[in-house]
Amino acid sequence: MKAIRIPNGILHLSESKAFCPHCERHIPIDEVDEKLQRSDKGLIRHKCKCKRFIGITSDFRGDIVSFELGIKNKATKIS
Repeated sequence: MKAIRIPNGILHLSESKAFCPHCERHIPIDEVDEKLQRSDKGLIRHKCKCKRFIGITSDFRGDIVSFELGIKNKATKIS
């Protein structure tokens, strides 16, 4: 986040610090901002240009960050 002093206040600008964990491509803020704003939970699944899904959310400062999506563990029944 960048903080800029302006007359009578401070302006905070968010940045995109999101990178695809598979192909290391930088995810621009314009690509995911609209989907992230519409999300109820504050996180989205985004398909990168390498055809893999990554998770995108914002941190406590307002910057956009990414994370690798994992496979959910299914509970197995032991007999």
